[in-house]
Amino acid sequence: MLRSPFSKLYCIEGGSYGLERKEKMRNLKSRKLENSLFLFFVYAFLFLSIGILSFFFLFLAKESLPLFESVSLPSFLFSSKWNPMAFTGTASFGIFHFLMGSISVSFLALLFSTLLSLGCSIFFAFYFWEKGRRILYPLLDLLSGIPSVVYGFIGLTVGKPLFLKMGVSTGSCVLLAAVLLSILIFPFMVDSITDSMVKLKAKYFLEARALGLPPAYIILRLILPSSLRSIFMAFLLGSGRALGETMAVMMVVGNANLFPKLLSKGETIASLIALEMGSAEYHSLHYHALYASGLVLLLLVALIHLLVKMGERPSTSKFTSQAVSPEPVILESTSHAVDTDTGTAESPSVHSAENREEVAPRLLITGKRAKASRSFSAVLLFLYSFLSFLLIFSALLFFFLYIFYKGYKVISPSFLLDTPKGMVLGEEGGIFPAITGSLAFSLTALVLSGLPSLFTAIFMVFYAKEGRKKESLHFFIHLLSGVPSIVLGLFSYSLFVYQLKLGRSVLSGAIALAIMIFPFMEIRMEKIFEEVPKSYLQSSESLGCSKGYTLRKLVLPYTLPELLSTMLLAFCFSLGATPPILFTGGVAFAKSPTSLLSPAMALPLHLYLLLVQGGSSLSRAYGTALVMLFLLLIGNGIAGLLTAYCHRKWQK
Repeated sequence: MLRSPFSKLYCIEGGSYGLERKEKMRNLKSRKLENSLFLFFVYAFLFLSIGILSFFFLFLAKESLPLFESVSLPSFLFSSKWNPMAFTGTASFGIFHFLMGSISVSFLALLFSTLLSLGCSIFFAFYFWEKGRRILYPLLDLLSGIPSVVYGFIGLTVGKPLFLKMGVSTGSCVLLAAVLLSILIFPFMVDSITDSMVKLKAKYFLEARALGLPPAYIILRLILPSSLRSIFMAFLLGSGRALGETMAVMMVVGNANLFPKLLSKGETIASLIALEMGSAEYHSLHYHALYASGLVLLLLVALIHLLVKMGERPSTSKFTSQAVSPEPVILESTSHAVDTDTGTAESPSVHSAENREEVAPRLLITGKRAKASRSFSAVLLFLYSFLSFLLIFSALLFFFLYIFYKGYKVISPSFLLDTPKGMVLGEEGGIFPAITGSLAFSLTALVLSGLPSLFTAIFMVFYAKEGRKKESLHFFIHLLSGVPSIVLGLFSYSLFVYQLKLGRSVLSGAIALAIMIFPFMEIRMEKIFEEVPKSYLQSSESLGCSKGYTLRKLVLPYTLPELLSTMLLAFCFSLGATPPILFTGGVAFAKSPTSLLSPAMALPLHLYLLLVQGGSSLSRAYGTALVMLFLLLIGNGIAGLLTAYCHRKWQK
């Protein structure tokens, strides 16, 4: 008996008499109508997605151009004077210090993150058992899901006092911002590099060991050189994330218009937009300058993604016979030195009887030195990888334990179910409106972006033909995934709050969040559909099933758990986002939202405001952060179970 997801299709589409009876009962016109409607929805949501995203980029460019009628491009990029509210003389707009601040913080963060992520990936791929890696991978996803405002919270309460003790005058500096940002991008880089190394290990490690090569030699001389491309890709993609980070950096970098130095204050473009967006008069030069700053940031991200696209072009494998052993290896078990480049021994005349006494001691000494060198390299490699792994997961453990220790005393039914009270925000009462507001923002965003991302992914995998058009659309979607969230907030603030007169509302903020999570879901859904066994699709086609029918009856039902898991992860992602709702729908005091056009509180924004106030509100900030982490923990846990269930289902 056929037991697979395909059996359902077989029972409907096969050639037996029972199947023919069922086919006669079905209306052929109805089947064609269903397929036509499905294809219509695929293309309708695809064009809707492309239209909205294109409009976003065009709108950003349109709002930036008026600045350059008054300010030249070189002056804007290379001047360090930023004074939009000048009462004497003319206002000046130069973003050189902010641009250098963004690049400096991002580069330092990527340097720290790459060094530790590389070591952690080596430990995962070569020293850690496979089942343990599968257990710890969800924890990495959880670390990546922690809202950046929580990282900023830890930076303010732990990092800043530590730097004050080290002699930094204010505690806020570029180095602290880079350290926080490196922790933020660890999970992404570890995931990317580990996947590459695991694939290379499965393909070449056993063969290299069979040749007698030690593990450390294989890792250093074979795996690492062949992983350089993947490491470079992870570095570039991580830089896109780092350049657009707002809240964590803004809370610890100092926000001063100074040239960035390691132990002094600085400011990034994302921080500039977040701090001045609310004070910029609509359609003023200040307003257009903020848009132009966002456009510069977006162009930097676009350049990075273009480099990634160029790096993804197929290249010849480095695993040639010469690359396997680039230098001779002396095997002590034989009397001849074997050159592993050619696999042949040296000329016998070298080891003739009359020369053996002279050559043998030299070979013995060389062999001992080579063995000692290999042992030392192996120990160093293990220590480097283990310490990297230990540092990364110690950071994760510290985040949770510290926030739990500081926040569990605040958690109570009244804290979870009451509204904020008191003259100072959060001094009394609870966070119930912030919880319901966050849920309203995230659920609305999920509804708005769920179907467009699903049907776009279906088109890209099952309908789009290979070629430049598909590559361009892929580039477009990946570029959107790197758009700084504060730029999305700026876009929604201008278009929906002002021009469309929606005001600060759940809908305005949710649209910004929907654009933010669209590429997150679409890219993951593409990967899910690409993992569908090709044999099922080929068998379905051989039975005469249409593509639309196969997708509706086979692919979608059996990938549903993993699709729901992706949506749940996107929900958690939007739950912790602050910049898109900072000036679009989030407010300090509000009741639970009753409609899409009412403003609302949100957990990450509430946490940020509590931190800004400090004082008596700080203890409740820990409680708010703990509630956010528990919500993310529950969401990620359910998503992981759904994904595991889906994988088991396909394996059956």
